[in-house]
Amino acid sequence: MTSAPVTYPPRPVVDRLTLPPGPRELPIVGQTFQYMWNPIRFMEKAATYGDLVTLSTKPALVYLVNHPDLIRDVIITNHQKVDRGPNTEVMKLLTGNGLITATGTDHLRQRRLIQPSLQRARIERYAETMQSYAESHQGNWADGQRVDLGRELSLLTLRIVVKTLFGTELADEVRRIGAAFALSNSYITTRANQPPRMRKLFHRLPLPYSVRFKRARADLDEIIYALIAERRDSPKQGEDLLSLLMEAHFADEDGESSGAGLTDEQVRDETVTMFAAGHETTAVTLIWTCYLLATHPELQARFHAELDRVIGDRAATLDDLPNLTFMDQALAEALRLYPPIWFWGRMAFEPFELGGYHIPAGAFILAPQLIAQRDPRFFDAALEFRPDRWTGEFRANLPQFAYFPFGGGPRRCIGEGFAMMEAKLILATIGRRWAMRHDPRHKPEALPLISLRPKGGMPMFLERRG
Repeated sequence: MTSAPVTYPPRPVVDRLTLPPGPRELPIVGQTFQYMWNPIRFMEKAATYGDLVTLSTKPALVYLVNHPDLIRDVIITNHQKVDRGPNTEVMKLLTGNGLITATGTDHLRQRRLIQPSLQRARIERYAETMQSYAESHQGNWADGQRVDLGRELSLLTLRIVVKTLFGTELADEVRRIGAAFALSNSYITTRANQPPRMRKLFHRLPLPYSVRFKRARADLDEIIYALIAERRDSPKQGEDLLSLLMEAHFADEDGESSGAGLTDEQVRDETVTMFAAGHETTAVTLIWTCYLLATHPELQARFHAELDRVIGDRAATLDDLPNLTFMDQALAEALRLYPPIWFWGRMAFEPFELGGYHIPAGAFILAPQLIAQRDPRFFDAALEFRPDRWTGEFRANLPQFAYFPFGGGPRRCIGEGFAMMEAKLILATIGRRWAMRHDPRHKPEALPLISLRPKGGMPMFLERRG
């Protein structure tokens, strides 16, 4: 979506003695190499310095925020003073000017345009598609088979999102779209971890990795623009999200339609954004949930007993979901331990006070869900998988930003309802027929890409139930 170029604040000049405590830093490079080597471990160690920590990934000044009250002060209280930073330019290489990368009033305008397409009544229409695709996908599985569950669930959610978003299920198009996004995820993560000047240089040079990414994006654009042209030429409105976007109109300040719809380029950017946000996060949520259940056999048995009691031998439906209490708790706990979007980050565009310290314009603020949601001050046995903790009383007493897998404030994930409905229907459908046993030779390690995928996939042995 066409928008004015963002002017970022200059790098702040501050007196180190006025900053919050933080890890030791090297001259010139600060802690840049420690972060690049292992960002999760680096931030875990940095968090031990306090609720507000100074990081120095040269040339940037970064504040790590580790307490729910301070996170709320950034996300809610001072949300008008922070926004997406220069790393957003990397995301634009794939998503263009879609909702994720939009800033300021552009973001609010686009959110209002997209919101009706993701209202509960509309997304519930896709429940049958989600369940039937999950049912058919497991048709090729066999008792005792060893599968890469990461690959299987990614392919399943890919097929579902292509169908619900684009209205197509052609195998070649699904394969091409999936390949483009898989390469883009890795490429964008690599570029985001590089200094801005190096990032721009490497993207412009005809390096093999950059060339492959540009070809993948061109392939993706060819598919999407062909689908858009097909919709433009069709007198019948479809039920997929692409058709809904093409029918949407911007609203004026009073909420009335301005009569202005989206251009083809704007539709392309929003659909790619919705795809990137929806397919990957749901797959990652399911992968870690299945892993945690598989490595806790007694909890997996409770999960299966609940499915047998509520659903029995029939297909899972939307009406079953409110009655699957333990499954809901297991998903909440998996999202706590392995949030698919594992950190929240912004740039200060205006100065403000936080935790007794002055945050200057141009500084970066990080609030990693992966750290906040494992804080032993708010979660007993914080590193253990304990779905039973998620009682109504526990949820009511938990500080707002001790748990925020879908973000919060004006930028809370707009597709949360779609993602959770999809995850629950898939989990219930697969769980009716299969138990899983994790391959003990595999040691899972969370990869800090854009999403928190397991390194080396997730090998599982399938055991047919009944």
